[in-house]
This record gives sequence, C-alpha cells and structure tokens, in this order.
Amino acid sequence: MYYGAFFYLYILYLYKKTNMSVDFDDINEINDDETFETVFDRTQFDEKRLKEKEDARKLAYEIRKKSGKQEPIIVTKNGIIKRASELTYTEQEFEIIRCASDPIYFIETYLTIFDQTQGESGMIVPFKLFPMQKKLIECYLNERFVIANKYRQAGISTTTCAYIAWYIMFQPNRQVAIVADKLETARDELMFDVVEFIDNCPEWLRPKTGRDTEKGLKDTQKLKLYDNGSRLGAFSSKGLRGMTPTLLFWDETAWTEKGDKFWTSALPTLQTGGRAIMVSTPSGLDPVFYKTFMGARAGENNFKAVELWWFNDPRYNKNLTWVKNKGRENEIRLIDENWDEEKRIKLHDEGWKATSPWFELQVRNANGDMRKIAQEILCSFLGSGDNFIDEKYLKRIEENEVKIPIRQEFTDLNFWIWEDPIVGEDYIMGVDVSPGHGEDYSTINILKIIEYIEIKNIIKNNIEKKVKLKKYKTEQVAEYYGKVTPQLLAEIALQYGKRYNNAYCVVDITGGFGIQTVEKLLEFGYDNIHYAEISHKPSRDMLHGYVKRGQKTMPDGTTITVDLVPGFFIGNNRASVLLEMQRAIHLEEVVIHSIRLLNELKTFITVPGNRVADHKRSFHDDSIMGFAISLYTLNYTMNRFKQNKGFTEKMLNAILSVNDINDIGMKQNTPNKPIIPPNPNSELNPYITYSWLFNGLKNK
Repeated sequence: MYYGAFFYLYILYLYKKTNMSVDFDDINEINDDETFETVFDRTQFDEKRLKEKEDARKLAYEIRKKSGKQEPIIVTKNGIIKRASELTYTEQEFEIIRCASDPIYFIETYLTIFDQTQGESGMIVPFKLFPMQKKLIECYLNERFVIANKYRQAGISTTTCAYIAWYIMFQPNRQVAIVADKLETARDELMFDVVEFIDNCPEWLRPKTGRDTEKGLKDTQKLKLYDNGSRLGAFSSKGLRGMTPTLLFWDETAWTEKGDKFWTSALPTLQTGGRAIMVSTPSGLDPVFYKTFMGARAGENNFKAVELWWFNDPRYNKNLTWVKNKGRENEIRLIDENWDEEKRIKLHDEGWKATSPWFELQVRNANGDMRKIAQEILCSFLGSGDNFIDEKYLKRIEENEVKIPIRQEFTDLNFWIWEDPIVGEDYIMGVDVSPGHGEDYSTINILKIIEYIEIKNIIKNNIEKKVKLKKYKTEQVAEYYGKVTPQLLAEIALQYGKRYNNAYCVVDITGGFGIQTVEKLLEFGYDNIHYAEISHKPSRDMLHGYVKRGQKTMPDGTTITVDLVPGFFIGNNRASVLLEMQRAIHLEEVVIHSIRLLNELKTFITVPGNRVADHKRSFHDDSIMGFAISLYTLNYTMNRFKQNKGFTEKMLNAILSVNDINDIGMKQNTPNKPIIPPNPNSELNPYITYSWLFNGLKNK
C-alpha cells in the first residue's frame, strides 16, 4: 500500500519535531593520530556463548516458521476488536498514523519476539516492553545521541532493532547503518532482526523492498532498500563505505576492535544531522564507550547517558533483596516490595547491593568471579589490572566517598563544592595549570587538613603499652576543572583561596604555564604561596623578581645560601609525588569526593621508567597532578616536622634555616615585578604558615 500525501507530510512533521539541533563540535571526538592502550578481553564472546546464541536464533526461526505469522489484534478508534486483516481502508490509515506517532504502540501491537522462558522450548510472543525499555525508546525519540550502559541479556539490542524497524517504516528517506565488531554479527543477527520485524508486519503497514533505479542499487545480504526511500545497511568496524547515515546504531561498542579508528571515520558522516546510538556492556576502560559514557554522565558532550540495571528487569528481580554490610556483624537486609525503579536506583546509589536467586545463579555460573560479574551484570567499568591505584581502592572511593557537590559555582559551573569553609580549619590548595585551550584542563583542588588521635598498642621492653599518635588526614572539599587561561585561573584561585581561610597554595610551574598564575597571584597580594628550591633554570629566571633567600643545612653540617622560588616544580620528584599520593589513598589518609578525579585515577596506569605512572592516551591527569602535589607538599615538606614527639625550638630553627624571614622580599631590581615587603605577620612567616603544625605556638 502506498502512503497518501497527507501521511508523508505528517511523518515529516513528526520527524522535524523530534530532531533537535546539536552543535556537532561538542561530540566526544577521538583524534585519528592517537594510539590507545586498550585491554581487549573477549571472554564475553567466547565460543560457547556464541554457539548458544546461534542455537537460540535457529530455534526461534524454526518455531516461527512452524507457527506462522501471528496476526495482531487491533482495537479500532471506535472500540471494536478486530484482526489486522479485517481492518477497513480507513481503519488501516488510522493505524498507520497511530503507529507513526507512537513507536511503543507499534512495537507492542505489531511486533513479536522469541521467548525462551515460554513453553517447553520457547514461544513466539507479542513484544511487550519493560518500563526501562520504554524509557529507552523515549530517549531514542527525543535525543540525537544516546549511549546505553547495559548488563548482559538485557534485551536492549533487540529493543533497539525494534525501534529501527519503526524508524525505517515511518520515517521516509532515512539511511540506517548497523555496526558491530564483525560484519556477520551486524548482518546475520541485528540486521536480520530488523528485517524480520518489518516482514512480519501486515502487508498494508510495511513498505516494500526492491531496488533504487535512480542509483542502480538493489537488495543484497547487507543492504535493504525500501520503497519509502529508506535504506538499511550492515557494517563492520572497518567503515561506512557508501552510506551517510541518518541513524547509526553501534552495538557492543566497547567490544569493537579498533573502535577509536572507526569512530573517528564515522563522525564526519553525522555532521549533516545524523543520529547515533551506542549500546554495550563495559569492556574495561576503552577509549570510545567508556570515555563517551563518562563524558555524557558528566555533561561534557551531547550524548544522553542511560544506565540500565538488572534489578529493574522483571525477568531477573523475582524475590529481590537489598543488602548492606554483607557478611559483617552489622549486615542489614531489606525485602523489595515491588518498589519502583527510582527507589531501587536510589538504594543502589546509597550503597545497597541487590541480590536475587537469578543473580546468585549468575555468580555461581561465573565460579565466584566477581570481576566478571561486576563487568557483565553490574555494568562496572573495570581497569585493566595495571592501574596505578589498585582497583579495590578505586571501588572504595566510588562506593563510599564520591558524592554530588552541594553547589556548582563560577561562570562555567565547573567549581564544585562539597563543604563550605569552616572557621579555624586549615586548607591546602593544589593548582595545575594548562594554557586554556587544547585538550588539557586547568584544575584546583582544595583539601581540608584533619587532625585526629589514633590509639595503638606497642610493646617496649616486653611491656605492652597504649600510646596516642597524632595523625593527619585530608578531605577534598572543593575542585575546579575547566579550560581557562593561567591568568583567569589565578583569579579563581585568589577568590577561593581567600574564602577557604587563606589556603596554603601550591602551584605546579612545570611546563611554564603555572608561572603566569603564580605571578598573577603575587600581584594580587596573595602571599600564602608555597616556595621551593628549584634548580630548573628557565623557571628560576622567569620568577627571578620573586626569589627569596634562605639557608640550607647540608648533610655534613655546613650551611649554604639557597634561592627559594614561588611554585612547585616536579622535575625529578615525579616518582615521589605520585608514590605519596598512592600511599595516602591506600592507607585511607585522604577522602576523594570528585567523580572527575576518580575517573582520571581509573585511567592512570603504571608505566616503566622514572615516570612511574601516566594517563592513557586520550585521557587526562590534570586533576591528579594538582591533587598529588598538595599531598606531597603536606606530607613531605611539612610532615617531617609533625612526626617527632613535641615541637621544639630546634625544629623551628630548622624551618627558619630554609625560609629565612629576614630575607623575605629580597630581590633584584627587575621591572614590572612587585616587591614583597618583609612582614613578621605575613603568612610567609613560617610561624604563621605552619602554625597549625605547632598547636598554636606563639610567634617568635
């Protein structure tokens, strides 16, 4: 049946209504010249599972062949129940319009699927969508770019194929590309499902297949042509040869070999308004699915992130129970009383673990391999095993420490605050500076310094004693993460540094960009800045006008005069800086609230040589470095003074030998460099700067 002119006009109206304008430049693009270190574990697609999948498909085909087409039952607009074949021409036209405007109605009324749980060997049944599948369909309608993180056997690929069937049938002149790691998967499984959905619809509803006489094309195994001008093609990750898709469906994105190269080549084909759907279970921290999904969740690209949870699947959540502190004395269990999806997700976010007979069976089938369960069932992005921070600590941070900020500030809303400043508390502020353009970000991490007493049992002279140890812990209270110039970053650091009780500021001047930030801070009069002995001559020369003089005691007891430069230069200290961060995280001496920082830690891997660790290609470590130098400064530059019993005059003199207050402000006459006058009450006075270390010891 050929559609009437009024119908095509209506369809075009619907399409324009659902297609939103999106800035293509905001898509998460991958540079073609980048190389990725991706761990490609193919256990999910082992031969056994593929065979089971193939056998199920063959069985479904045989059952469908024997049972024949199931004729849809329609309730007409007059409330009369009819078979699809009994509808009048007018009723058919009404159904066409109804299906075109409501894909969920179309899927549930006209499509059927093979259900292995029905009967002895399975049955062909109407496609009834679960609530989460309906929400996914609505996302496809309303969003140009959708990325869905799913558990295994979620039925999401099939749901997407059903949506594509609707899209082809009721959106004229569309081009749909189905992509999988292998052409056979895209053609024989996914494309086959779409074609089957269409072919099993009533003849008066579906478009006909054939050839495109104008372009000289005809139906092939991997290309279907329809008389409404729409085309359906199957492709591997080698590329989209011969098609500029209006809709790209990329199944199991994370498991696609060399997926980054495919995405780079596919992006230009979407520039004219094309849509994209990525659906996958996680496969480590891959450079496309993981990066795009995390970016979408953080609002950093134009993808809509959808998280699908097994505990909202009615097939798997029978006798669902929620557990907290499993296996411990304080274990708590809640019986799920058919709670709604939102409540279940809230429980999950609060640290409750869902379990059911089905879930326990999956654990047994995986031989207790919880890493496999985490990836395939719990939708977790797991590191490759070479993470600089061990996975168990990353998991602890994600489950117990990461939280939503209480407020987002600054013009770009990228200054996240978890705790407002508290009077009397001490703060340290680590600043990592980028040029303000390109791939790198400028970051500020503000940490609160927490002092506490730990009681330990020690044995001395065969006598067990309890001793009190003064310990220090840091907690992330604020973080900036954005692309701003070094000068503007200085203004941000000034504003929030003052707010957080004149926080002790450590600026990374490695690479030179931080020098501009330091200069600006000093011009603003912010003098609570970390000074260090820096041997890097270009940095020393650029900050020559701000040099302080001090004395340093050598191992042989002699003293030498040293120049102290504002800022922190990693240089040969990189290994020490990163190892200190690793130690602090492993020993729970620091609390991390930022999901942005956590995501960087997940892709921060061990590397050979003196770099110790580095970010994966296409990922970042900007927040990590500012965070790490703060911990290093706190626990090494200062820590040696707080470990001894008591606070003696000798320690004070040791500090003064390096930070000679009498030499503060000494400088060469350098133009355009402000003089910092000596000031015994200045925060540069070590008695002031480090007063929190000395329990309020009075100024000398």
